[in-house]
Amino acid sequence: MAKVWRALAAAFAIGANGSAFAQESWQGKTISIIVGSAPGGSYDLYARLVARSLGRFLPGNPNVVARNLPGAASVAGGRFVVEGAKDGTVLGAPLNTLPLQQLLEPEKASFDVNLFQWLGSVASPTNLLATWHASGVKTFADARRREVVIGASSSGTTMEMYPLMANSLFGTKFKVVTGYLGGAEINLAMERGEVGGRGANAYQSYAFQNPDWLRDGKLNLIFQMALERDPLMKDTPTLLEFARDEEERQVVSMMAVTELVGRSLFVSSGVSPERVELLRKGLAEAAKDGLFLEEAGKAGLDIDFVPGERLQKLVGELMRASPAVVARFKRAVRPQK
Repeated sequence: MAKVWRALAAAFAIGANGSAFAQESWQGKTISIIVGSAPGGSYDLYARLVARSLGRFLPGNPNVVARNLPGAASVAGGRFVVEGAKDGTVLGAPLNTLPLQQLLEPEKASFDVNLFQWLGSVASPTNLLATWHASGVKTFADARRREVVIGASSSGTTMEMYPLMANSLFGTKFKVVTGYLGGAEINLAMERGEVGGRGANAYQSYAFQNPDWLRDGKLNLIFQMALERDPLMKDTPTLLEFARDEEERQVVSMMAVTELVGRSLFVSSGVSPERVELLRKGLAEAAKDGLFLEEAGKAGLDIDFVPGERLQKLVGELMRASPAVVARFKRAVRPQK
């Protein structure tokens, strides 16, 4: 009789586990990664890199595809994710400034970033503001003396925020022109002389996509947005180095901390904790997989994984910034009327 009971217990356990697996499996489904920026930029490249590997590390081995939905500094893509399926088949890959949109314009927020469930970030590349060699602005000091046109995509992106913050806090004369489809279009505009620089881009992106620009001195690296200098740009100052008091340091630090959000993924609050845990685990495993790292290396993409739990805490702390610092930040990154 004891053997019978043990057999029944084992059968029940197998059935329960099988049922749980089936319930949390994505077998036969397609997971969409909604990229909140245009094709060709580093956000898009990282999202597509993840899409090619993530399915191998999720129950049911689903097909994973990246779909671009740019607009309103990733708010359009964020809204799509929030309003989408709650079974973990719709993931967001936003611009790292998406959490800031709620701080800057809470009255226009169509969703609560505090309710996002962050899965992790595969990289946090250091971004910088750069000017073209023919612009006449080679240093930060030059930018304080001479106006230079800076190309940006949509309002509310780091491409616009970097130069506006430098203008507001430190007296530079960057003239920001928005409306470009994405970074690739701004790069062409620099080559044609339409603009004198680009508001923000990762150093690694230039190194991979335009290595001759760095090799031949076609780019002037004006400042980087980080808490401390990246070893790859040890001669390029951080914007934080120009801060003259504690409030300025906190304002610039908000922007620098946002950069740590990096190339991240999230799901809406409606996705079950069980599926969130599976997605976090799958992303973490993909980020250390040999084939994933090999493909990233060939594409010139650095991998520096941040777990979802840490990212959740990081974004939460950012959203709790003091009202005074948020107010100063708003003034610093908005166009002057």
